[in-house]
Amino acid sequence: MKKTNYLFKLILAGMLIAGIFAACEGPMGPEGPQGPKGDTGDPGEPGGSFVNWEGFKEGIICADCHNPDYDTTYFVWARKYQWDLSKHAFGGDFDRNQSSCAQCHTTEGYIQFIQGRPVTNNVNASPPGCFSCHSPHSTADFSIRDVGPVTITSAVEGVPDFVFDYGKGNLCASCHKTRTLNPKPDPTKTAPTDTITITTSRWYPHYGVQAQMLAGTGGFEFTDYNYTGNSIHTVAAAIKSDGCAICHMADPNAGGGIGGGHTMNIEYLNTSGNPVYLYTGCTVAGCHPAGFNNIDYIGASSGLTGGLGSQTATKAYLDTLQTLLLDRGWITASGSVNASSNNPLKIAPVSRSGALFNYFFVEHDLSHGSHNTRYAIELLKSSIDELRKP
Repeated sequence: MKKTNYLFKLILAGMLIAGIFAACEGPMGPEGPQGPKGDTGDPGEPGGSFVNWEGFKEGIICADCHNPDYDTTYFVWARKYQWDLSKHAFGGDFDRNQSSCAQCHTTEGYIQFIQGRPVTNNVNASPPGCFSCHSPHSTADFSIRDVGPVTITSAVEGVPDFVFDYGKGNLCASCHKTRTLNPKPDPTKTAPTDTITITTSRWYPHYGVQAQMLAGTGGFEFTDYNYTGNSIHTVAAAIKSDGCAICHMADPNAGGGIGGGHTMNIEYLNTSGNPVYLYTGCTVAGCHPAGFNNIDYIGASSGLTGGLGSQTATKAYLDTLQTLLLDRGWITASGSVNASSNNPLKIAPVSRSGALFNYFFVEHDLSHGSHNTRYAIELLKSSIDELRKP
């Protein structure tokens, strides 16, 4: 019993002493200076996930975007679901992740390119997505990474490189442009003895020719044909300002289906499952009038289309040119160039190979003439005329 009383008195004394010291403690002093930033971490192997780390802008608030409720600033969740329906998400061939292709086919390669670093093999790559076009953590917003003019290397001999400058569309053009070609078609080599030797089934200006088609350049122009210019899309002020986004990323009408926005689709299925087209971008100031609703438009190029709609006429000329190329054995039934290192394709004169070039230039544009009806049809008509010569 005595031991218990003694222990109780000892504990009580300790509590009293602690209370005295606590009562004597003064107010908390001012906060000290902020310490240096911590280590950014292991940069990883070349091409690894940490190599593209771009940091966080001071003052960024995560919940502005990463919000479990409703994001009314950037609609990130909505944009993500739109992107899921885009060709960027499922048709961008992000398996083309080797250093020679990753720049445009993967997010990781594009970030390397836009940062001015060597593009490496990116084995663990992702399709072109949010961070290809934006760097929201480092900028604290969704501004476009780069809107500077884009120099596009010419794929036709003697034709100078072209500087594409269509505002926000410049970022699109950094990938949607032709690649280098070897050997190049030459419009000045018209002698029967001039021969071009093609040794690959991929002798064409790639699939990303949309920038040049819109601008009315990059196709093969025969020296004896009178090319009369371009469609209004080439010079329309609204398109020159915002480029591709003004049509492909316009908002659809409520209840009209999933198109535009980050789907970037002009054609899409409405809520009834029927194919419809997005015309919101067509009716901006200076372009088509309100109520415009015809994707197969008959406009200023009606003299070239024979009164047909722009898409109908373009498809018809493409079919005619395809038949002429098949008859000559220059393309295969599957639509590739009929050439390989073991079975080279020789075309004389060299200038005539421009018809083969133009077929793929217009076909790979994928707009069926909508981007630039006049330019597309004149490239096809001149190519057909060339192949019909004796």
